[in-house]
Amino acid sequence: MDSDEDQEYWDAFGDDYFDADLEFDDPTAEPELDDPLPHVPPRGNPASSFYSGYTAALQASIGNDGPSLQARVESILDFMRKQGLNLELFMEAIFWGDAGCTASYKVTHERTVFMHSPTLLSVLDKWWRPPTKDRTGTRGTAMKDLIVERVGDLLVEELEEVASAELRPPSDDPLSSSNLTGVKFRDVGIRTQTKHAPRLWLLLQQLAWSPRQRRENTQKNPFHIILTIITMLAYSRSHASSRLTMIWSIFLKACGIPARAFDTLHALGLTMSHKWTADAFTSIAKSAKADTRLDVGQRALLGSHDNLNVPKRVFSQRSHNLSHFINASAATIWVLPKEAFLPPDISSKVKASRQAALEAEEPFPVDDLYAGDPIASAWLRAHARHRILRFLLDSPAFTQYPYRDSLLFAPPPPTDLLPCGPEHITQQHILETVEVDESSYDGTDQLMNSIWLEQMGWGSEEEKRRTGEQRVLVWAGDQLTVDRIRGLARYRHDDPNSFARMDWVEPVFGWFHATMAFANSLHAQYLGTSAGVGLRKAFEMLSRKGLMKQETKGVFWHHLDEALWHVGEANFLALWVEVAGVKDIMELVSRKPDELMSLLDTIYDQHASRRALAELENLPPQQRDEVKQQMVMFSIDLLPYFDLREAMKVGDVGRMEDLLPTMLFQFAGGGNHKYAVEILELIYKLRTEWPEELRSYVRRHCWLVNLTGKRDGFQAVDLAQEHNIKDIKVTWRSFGPGATLAYIQKVSPAIPVLRAIKANIASQFPALLARGARHGSPSKEADVQRLIDMFLASQVHVPEEARVIKGGKADHATDVVSAGATQLYGDRVIERWWSDRRFERARTEIYTAE
Repeated sequence: MDSDEDQEYWDAFGDDYFDADLEFDDPTAEPELDDPLPHVPPRGNPASSFYSGYTAALQASIGNDGPSLQARVESILDFMRKQGLNLELFMEAIFWGDAGCTASYKVTHERTVFMHSPTLLSVLDKWWRPPTKDRTGTRGTAMKDLIVERVGDLLVEELEEVASAELRPPSDDPLSSSNLTGVKFRDVGIRTQTKHAPRLWLLLQQLAWSPRQRRENTQKNPFHIILTIITMLAYSRSHASSRLTMIWSIFLKACGIPARAFDTLHALGLTMSHKWTADAFTSIAKSAKADTRLDVGQRALLGSHDNLNVPKRVFSQRSHNLSHFINASAATIWVLPKEAFLPPDISSKVKASRQAALEAEEPFPVDDLYAGDPIASAWLRAHARHRILRFLLDSPAFTQYPYRDSLLFAPPPPTDLLPCGPEHITQQHILETVEVDESSYDGTDQLMNSIWLEQMGWGSEEEKRRTGEQRVLVWAGDQLTVDRIRGLARYRHDDPNSFARMDWVEPVFGWFHATMAFANSLHAQYLGTSAGVGLRKAFEMLSRKGLMKQETKGVFWHHLDEALWHVGEANFLALWVEVAGVKDIMELVSRKPDELMSLLDTIYDQHASRRALAELENLPPQQRDEVKQQMVMFSIDLLPYFDLREAMKVGDVGRMEDLLPTMLFQFAGGGNHKYAVEILELIYKLRTEWPEELRSYVRRHCWLVNLTGKRDGFQAVDLAQEHNIKDIKVTWRSFGPGATLAYIQKVSPAIPVLRAIKANIASQFPALLARGARHGSPSKEADVQRLIDMFLASQVHVPEEARVIKGGKADHATDVVSAGATQLYGDRVIERWWSDRRFERARTEIYTAE
């Protein structure tokens, strides 16, 4: 053949992958796979048509009027001996024996054909398990040892590549929140399987998943098991390959794994050591504190704090080691969404508005509280009517109601709805817990003017001056917290500079504690006795324990809130039955939407409105129905509470503001004068004192926070602070002799990062998501139905002349809203409040440096 034919001839064989002198495509290049666990590829490579044709032609000539295969092989062996070769030397020469054999075209040709031939696998199989009787007991031993050794080398190479590419912790702060929560286990596994270690993955997959399991398991596969095994192997070879091991260690520690169990997992190679993990918590807290200072310097903020009480118990008492009760305080800095903004001159504007308030004769037109805003009243009426309608549409009987989507049932538009979504999530930084009692003025002074500012990075004299002259920091808390801050500012009103006078702090009460006070007010108003028609009778009917006496701690409010919703639902469903003249709710399913809306008008106007109550109160004494009158008042007073709870949940701050006058009258008439003053203070600042920028800032960012971005994910700032306190003193607290305040202080800043790690792991493992984040609630339908039957049987909603309430004075509920309206004006409550809050503030700016 000429040179062109020679080149074409040799090109037909392709490249020799085993020839180090030739360049070829990388056989380990990442394949395009849709299935994270691909099917096992077929063994060997298919021979090309040239190779198969070449071998087949030679094989066909054997036995055609010529020597047999045996004769030909024996002849070749005889020839090899004449050449001084045997089979061993011949095969070694063919497979890159020396430079001449490697360069020879003839040898290369035969070698390439053999390496691409299906016969190669057949020969290897026979070497692995020869088809003869084993008389020595060593059949295939050499082949198996060779394969184990060579496969081990190959898999170690892949394991090293995985470790280098995926399992080394990042060099820049490996314990930062972004590094600990940015790992996606499935992405790491897929890259390991398809790019870095496909053969190692395939081997482990075959060991972990039988053919039957592969066929039958539609929900489970060993993906994460294989990834974990590879992680353990890499960590065993080098502790530097610990990126996933670190994350698992922190996650399991965050879940409360005991130290002894942790040491066991470390011995198995699943986690880092317990000591490393404990030190990691310290490093995470340190990194979190640095992030706090960074955000404080760049973003709009809101602060909050509350008391934290921890019982310290010891097992062996000594004079220096005694059981005692720790009175501490915990604070959170809330990093608000990017749209939250206060102008640079906000401090001067607030100071000017406070000075203007000092010169005013009255806070605001008091008559406006009694006359009410017609627009706000219309919105509240619409929401109250819709709440009554929702009780009906959400009942079990109306599950299949065909007109549920009727436009007549559409909810009223929100008054001022906060936006939601990922970009509106409020971030948080928990400050170090300190053993300072915030209930005292001295403790509040230490916290607000020193401790919290130091942790925020505002503790230097320069920063304090900047804070006093340029900043306004809104601070939220319960009534005691804001009262202490306000009282301390009043006490220091003539100090030499704005910082010392606390001109920079704007305290606002937390709506969660105000809601609790609202529920407690309803409890005190309507509890009554077993003989009356109040809440006690309903509680006893349902066997609700622990609701007869108000508690400020524990789960009292949770149980009371549930009970109010259940009693309220039953009350209004009973009204639907009575007004419609039917026997039960099921009979209303046949009514058209316009008929139900007509019934709703009657229910609201005649059984749940102030006008209906006034008509009953104005009846002649001999015609008055005390039972009906009290039930109408009960319905009226429950609706604002339900409205407030729903408005806070969805973020309708406009509705919350519209409810302030109702809450003011409720607190004033119910004897809760502290919260009455707080409501007065907020109404005044919203309507008069605050500049528009601060008013909008407080309403839209300082009443509620959203930590999930969901529409129903809003919660009061002080409730979120209570959740943080629960995590500090319960969820993330160690128990036993090591549970010192120093440990609590150390770990508290790390809590948001630890939460994020747990959430990140849970989001990647469906089994964890299935467990949920809170306990489920039992069905309420049976309890609600029992109450409906009680209301219907006693006919409390049916007018009856001259009916009186059984029982004594405790069973006659007072109209506290009307009483509150009278007391505010008649008892000079507003006048005394206005007089107490008006005090001259110094306006000097003299600092120590001067």
